[in-house]
Amino acid sequence: MEVQVSAVWFSAMLRFMILVQGAGGDQMSRSVILFRAEDFPAAKARAVEIGLSMERTYTSNTDEEVRWRLVNIETLDMLDDEISDGREVYSEPVSLAPGTTIPFDMEFQPASRAPGQSGV
Repeated sequence: MEVQVSAVWFSAMLRFMILVQGAGGDQMSRSVILFRAEDFPAAKARAVEIGLSMERTYTSNTDEEVRWRLVNIETLDMLDDEISDGREVYSEPVSLAPGTTIPFDMEFQPASRAPGQSGV
């Protein structure tokens, strides 16, 4: 798909179902992608196109076929003409385990912790 100069940046959250031969699906995966499109209808079509291209099939280490299949486009957001450094593209509230409370005056040390990787 050729992107026009007037296209703006969009983000889309894609939801995939992970299906395992003999067991079916009991796990899903979500991915956030960035791309350019002219408007919302074109962006939706592009998000579906990208999501379908991300589908995959492989054999697991237990010799079962595994299929990742696009289920839907969860969110579609217009970002702007240009993406600025540090631009947030996804946010989600996360609840702590039941009965867990963090003290109000807790001090965190984010620089001292090693980040994980999403596998992208």
